[in-house]
This record gives sequence, C-alpha cells and structure tokens, in this order.
Amino acid sequence: MDEVKAPDSPRQDGETATEKPGSTGAGRSSGSLRTYDQLNAPGTANGLVRQLTEELQKDRVEIPGFPDVAMRLNRALRAEETDVREIVSLINSEPGLVSRLLQIANSVAFNASGRAIGDLKMAVSRLGFKNVWSAASSYSIRQLQQHEWLKPIRPWLAEIWLSSNHVAAICIVVAKRFGQLADEAMVAGLLHRIGELYLLTHAQKRGIEIQNNENWERMMASWQPTIGEQIIGKWGVPNHVAVAVGRQDAIANDDTGDLTPFAALLSAAKLYNRVREHQGTEEAAAAGELLQDLELWGQPFLKLVAEGHDEIEAIRKDIS
Repeated sequence: MDEVKAPDSPRQDGETATEKPGSTGAGRSSGSLRTYDQLNAPGTANGLVRQLTEELQKDRVEIPGFPDVAMRLNRALRAEETDVREIVSLINSEPGLVSRLLQIANSVAFNASGRAIGDLKMAVSRLGFKNVWSAASSYSIRQLQQHEWLKPIRPWLAEIWLSSNHVAAICIVVAKRFGQLADEAMVAGLLHRIGELYLLTHAQKRGIEIQNNENWERMMASWQPTIGEQIIGKWGVPNHVAVAVGRQDAIANDDTGDLTPFAALLSAAKLYNRVREHQGTEEAAAAGELLQDLELWGQPFLKLVAEGHDEIEAIRKDIS
C-alpha cells in the first residue's frame, strides 16, 4: 500500500506556497518561516494531519474513545485457527454488541431462509468473521456518541453513522445482485468514513477548533479517504477493500481512471447517498449527472438502486 505523505501547507490568498518538511529552507524569508510554522503548528488542522500521518506510518492506530472490543475482536479474527468459542466469549463481554450481531444476522441481508436465530454462536457462523468484525466496528462508531467529552462533535458522529449505514446497504444489495462479495461490500460501506472519524476524535481530544473552520473542511475532504485506506489496511482488511475506501470520491471528482468495479460501487453508493441527502440542490443535480451514465458490471447503477430500493431500505433499518 502506498505510503501516506503529509499534506502540503494550504496556500493563503496572496501567499506563495510554503515548503514541505525536510527541505533546506534556503532562501526562505523569516516571514515565510512564520507562515509555515503557523499553518503547521500542532494545534492547527494541518499540524494534526501531519502528526497523525506520522503515527500511522509507525503503525500506531488509536481512535480516541473507540471501544476496545472491536480491536480485540480484530486481533482474534486475524489470528490463525481462531476458535469460534473465543470470538463468542469476546462478544459476550459487550451486551450491546450481542444484540447488534443478532439483529444483523436476522436481517434480510443475511437471513435468506427467514428462520430467526437467538444463539450468538449461530449468529457468528451465519455472518462470518468479516461481517462480525465490521459490525463490531460499526457498533463502536455508534458508541462514541455516548462519550460526554465528544459531545461537541456528536452531530458529525451521528451523520457518519447514518450515512455509513445507508452506503453499506446500497453496496450490499448491488454486490449481491452480481454474486460479488457482499460481506466485503458491507465492510467498505460501514467503514468508508473511518478516516473522518479518526480525524474528528483526535481534533476534539487535542482541543483543535473545527467549528466553522473552512480549512478544516478542506483538509477533511482531501485527507480522510487516504487516512481511512491506511487505517483499515493496517486492521487487516483485504487490499481491494482498502483501495476502494481510498478511492471513495473518485466518481464525485470525475477521476475514474483504473477504477475497479468494487471501488466504483463504493464511490457510486457514497455519491448517490449525497444526492439523497441534498435533494433539490445544485450539488445534488451535479452529482446526479455524474451517476446518470454509470454502469456496474454492465448494468446502469441508478437502475440497480431503483430496483433494489425496498431491500436497501430494509437492510439500512436492520443495520441501523
């Protein structure tokens, strides 16, 4: 996977671009030095992204407030010859997660037979390890909203939770239609904004002001897909899923060169959800035009979503 590089300092009106860390700085004025220091100080959005990308390069992935059960499950599920009983024991330590897994196992996405189950071990077997872990991670995102110290960013956390569930539902239904990996599509959908979650919680923890901060919004839009790709890659998610997370805005940015069908599915689902959330706006109209002629596996994407609307809504409600 490509190495994460620290972002260039944003250029202010009337300023020249500042140099990257590691340059000699020869010929740089004291004024530009101050500008560089101000823009990239630890308490700024730029400074935060630089610090966090350096930590990711050192394999340090910590999401403040993230329940430990998801990471313990991740380690257990990645170990060789993992016993289902060990997984069940870990899940049982978090009653809320038990309920969520049973709910998902009995949802229309995973209960084709219509036979409800109430046994956790059977739920784990029905879902499979990948879906167990993605559901645990999604549950952990939901739990972040309970922390009092994260109260100022609860609106962001709630929006990430809701939109991720909707994107995941679209990905699952379309992937199943073509016999693709619906479980990995679910992982991609539920975790495609983990980079944003990572940045938000660290900004709150470190006291960085993000309310009405245009620079923060630009940094978030530019860097959260790349950071998300790095995080889930380090969590052991298959490479094509991590790559899809990194290319999640490819269609919105009209940058579809070498885009795999799996990555296109996630990117299209995210853009479609944006249209749904901003109906009647110019932004939605522009996004809709980008999706108009998009095909996945030889079929029009918008037609697939329209045909699967009821199932998408049912899955969204189940996993929410």
